[in-house]
Amino acid sequence: MIMILKKICRRIHKKWVLFLVNKIYKGTTKFKRKRKLLNSIGYQIGEGSKIVGPIEVTGKLIVGENCWIGKNFKVNGNGTVTIGDNCDIAPEVTFQTGGHAIGNCQRRAGKGKIFKQSVGDGTWIGGRVTILNETEIGKSCVIAGCACVIGDVPDNSLVGGVPARLIRVLDD
Repeated sequence: MIMILKKICRRIHKKWVLFLVNKIYKGTTKFKRKRKLLNSIGYQIGEGSKIVGPIEVTGKLIVGENCWIGKNFKVNGNGTVTIGDNCDIAPEVTFQTGGHAIGNCQRRAGKGKIFKQSVGDGTWIGGRVTILNETEIGKSCVIAGCACVIGDVPDNSLVGGVPARLIRVLDD
C-alpha cells in the first residue's frame, strides 16, 4: 500500500511541476526555478541552462550546462535524449525516441523500438527540426530549420532538408 501511495505522490508531483513550468513560469523568465523544478522530477538540466517552456517529455532528458531550449520542445517516446553543453535549441524542436520496425503486409508498423539520441557540445538546432531514429549529432553542428534528421551528423557540419543532408563543413 505504501508503494502505491509513493507512486501516486510522484505522479502528482510530476504533474504539478510540469504545470508550473508549462503554464505559470513559461516564457523567458524564472530559468533557475524551472531548472530546479525539472531536476526534481528526474530530468537532468545542467547549471546555467535555460528552458523557455512549455516542454513535453515522455522519455529521459539530459541537458548539459549553459544551453538554451526554446518553447514547445518535445521528446516523444520512451527513449533518451542527451544534449551537450552550450547548445541552442530553437522553438518547436521534436526528438522522436520511439519508432517501429517495418512489419509484414498485415501491419506495417512492426515491433516497437526505443532510441537514444544525442547532441554534441556547441550545436545549434533550428526551429521545427525533427530528429528520428538512433541519431548522434556531432559537436559544433548547425541543423537548419525544418530539417528532418534521420541519421548521424558528423562534427562541424551544417545539414538541412528533408531528409537532412550535408550542406557544408563548418570551420573550427
